[in-house]
Amino acid sequence: MTHPTAPSSAPVHAVKQTGESPIAEEIAHSPAFAAINSMNLFLVRWLHSIASDGSLPLEALAVATVMAHSAGIGRVAFTDWQRINAALGRNRRDLAVFETMSEIALEGYVERDADDLFVYGWTLLIPEDEL
Repeated sequence: MTHPTAPSSAPVHAVKQTGESPIAEEIAHSPAFAAINSMNLFLVRWLHSIASDGSLPLEALAVATVMAHSAGIGRVAFTDWQRINAALGRNRRDLAVFETMSEIALEGYVERDADDLFVYGWTLLIPEDEL
């Protein structure tokens, strides 16, 4: 697994406000993706790996983009799943985000990080076969 080495300071922005999941091409050409692209090469590789993984649903890239905006050095520290929904323009209590995050985790792109008692969130990973 590969971990990032540079932090991203890009703010969280909604990818799409219509409530529909954005498609990969919309995200790849969005200003939010461009901000990540200029800040952290690990996050760019991480998002491209998710975008090219045919086993993940289309909304996985949208969820991953929101997580990437909140990433520090290898970790997304927020635990509020409602924040992901809000950033995507969805109902804050939409439970579909849990299924999407589970699929991202099952493919090896994130894992829960509970090592630190004061910081709890997700560690972002690129599976070895994606390198």
